[in-house]
Amino acid sequence: MFGKKKSGSNGGGSAKVKNKKKSGSYLDASKKKRQKYLMIIIPIIAAVVAVLVITGTRYSSELNKFGTVGSAHEHAAFIINVNGTPIDFSQPQYQVQSRLIHVEGGDGFTLHRHTDRVPFGEFLRSEKMNLEDSCFSISEQTTDQQGQPQEQQQEYCTNGTEQLRAFVNGEELESPSSLGEYILKDDDRILLIYGNQTADQLTQALGELEQVPILKT
Repeated sequence: MFGKKKSGSNGGGSAKVKNKKKSGSYLDASKKKRQKYLMIIIPIIAAVVAVLVITGTRYSSELNKFGTVGSAHEHAAFIINVNGTPIDFSQPQYQVQSRLIHVEGGDGFTLHRHTDRVPFGEFLRSEKMNLEDSCFSISEQTTDQQGQPQEQQQEYCTNGTEQLRAFVNGEELESPSSLGEYILKDDDRILLIYGNQTADQLTQALGELEQVPILKT
């Protein structure tokens, strides 16, 4: 009887050893799985953090340069006319492209300035446009023959027949590019116009600008 009990005791010990081996094997597998997940997750987290840091740095730099968002809220009417056709800034792709200075609410004639030092040129840059020397340029996203996206730039420069001109409250600026540095004031009326307009056509364009309502929202 004692022998049988002893034999039974050894059998139980063997089962425990097997259970320990199974438990150890399961823990090892779980550990490897966790390590695998960490190898995937950590680079993703690092990439997200890097993007946030870069964005935050860029945004802080923007604020330091142009002032704090909310430090101003000025409104001005504006028209950019190229070869007799005003650009329609009421289209969705032009709406609120910058927190600092933008058009909003489906309106394309009222410019909203939300910081105290942001110039008109910053609005143009946010819309992928630029004003430099005697040239006004527009960058557009198009596709090539293979359907691949590409950026196309159109330039409108003063030449022998066409002229780029800028007006603020009916007064022509000596250099149209200086409009890029201009910080708009409340109720300003700004016209940037390119083409070979006659004096009458120019007067008409300025008159149309005067009729534009300035939406203060």
